[in-house]
Amino acid sequence: MGNKRAFSLREKYEICLEREKQVKEGKKMRLDEFGLLFPDRSGKGIPKSTLSDILAMSDELLKNPPVDGAHKKKKRAPVYPIFEALLAEWIERAHAVRVPINDAIIQTQAR
Repeated sequence: MGNKRAFSLREKYEICLEREKQVKEGKKMRLDEFGLLFPDRSGKGIPKSTLSDILAMSDELLKNPPVDGAHKKKKRAPVYPIFEALLAEWIERAHAVRVPINDAIIQTQAR
């Protein structure tokens, strides 16, 4: 089997930050050289194709840095966006007035 590695959103974000920093400093570095800044267990850097895929989404990653779930590999759209937005709003209001919240209460509220 290959030695494929899946990068978390946090790792992808850090790679994009480093690339942006180098561009601002005026450093010209090829992708294969840049990949060596992030060695894996074997000491090899990130392959160029993987780096180009990560850097292709750098605008989105830098605009919306990963806050929670730093271990996640992908951002996914919510399955029920309206429901999740309303539930999040309800939880924030309950938290603001210091109402204790547990799984059972959330499940009851969701129904």
